Amino acid sequence: MLPHSGYHWRGGSDRFFEGWYYRLTLPRIGQSFAFMYAIDDPQGGTACSGGSLQVLGIDDLHLWRTIPNPRTFHASRDRLMLEHWGAAGQGYSASDRHNKGAISDPVTSMSCRWDYHIEPIYTWGNVRDNAGQAIPTMGYLSYLPVFEPGWQILMAHGLATGAIAWNDRVYEFDRAPAYCEKNWGRSFPQQWFWLQCNAFSEYPDLTITVAGGIREFLGAARSVAMVGIHYNGKLYSFMPENSDIYCRIAPWGDWQIEAHKQEYGSPQDVCIHGTTLHRGTLIMVPRATGLEYCCRDTTRGDLKLKLNADLQINTSSNLAALEVGGKLWDRVWQFRSDRI
Repeated sequence: MLPHSGYHWRGGSDRFFEGWYYRLTLPRIGQSFAFMYAIDDPQGGTACSGGSLQVLGIDDLHLWRTIPNPRTFHASRDRLMLEHWGAAGQGYSASDRHNKGAISDPVTSMSCRWDYHIEPIYTWGNVRDNAGQAIPTMGYLSYLPVFEPGWQILMAHGLATGAIAWNDRVYEFDRAPAYCEKNWGRSFPQQWFWLQCNAFSEYPDLTITVAGGIREFLGAARSVAMVGIHYNGKLYSFMPENSDIYCRIAPWGDWQIEAHKQEYGSPQDVCIHGTTLHRGTLIMVPRATGLEYCCRDTTRGDLKLKLNADLQINTSSNLAALEVGGKLWDRVWQFRSDRI
């Protein structure tokens, strides 16, 4: 089983959320769709209890609905499989092989329906330890209650085939780049940034995810970051425990990350620069007091990547997802990742 692919809630009355993110990129038209699913306080009976469904669609336009009844949410504890449907047939069902749903906004008359099948290419690393177990994105400590919130890349790269109806237009696609991740926990990061891209015209097999933020580790706030790159069947990972990672993140529009490490005595270096002139779109995310607009996204960002390892890659894409979130800042946020 892929680490952390199953539903994490095991009962209890304390604050809890779990969220899933699916992204589909359509290079031919230079657009993306991102589907965001979440469940808050599934035990019911609190002000935060319920589910939510959001879509970031063409030109970063945003659709969202709540699905108030948490008891209609269902998810497997053993694998990636979840569904939540509400009134008038709005909701979703999703797994590692399929993503389907519907949403509409009665105020704007905007709507979206999607149904596509997925062929996974890379999960996280496609590597296993000596016991044959798949390695979690944030390492084996992620199984212990020392990180809050938890985070897992479920599919770093896949190929999707199906159709999306966005308002009155239908987009059909065959083997389009797809991505999936999740997070969960009982606390929430103070602030974070995130970049993702798996649509490089020169390297159709290349995928990158970069993330960083202030999160809890053993009850203390730590600034951490990571870089994960898959290419040609291999994972190039720069993690807090084995790499020097430097981040310089503007309030919006500019993301700069450098990472360095030694791998079997040989140096590995990566430089990532994300930029955008788009204003981005505010997205709702679970917080301690419920859903809040405290995250800004675009799926039309520019990303430059330079990797120097056992091979050299110097490439770019204008179909990157770029994000800042949490406690939004008004000046450059610069830090070196803590070692953990």
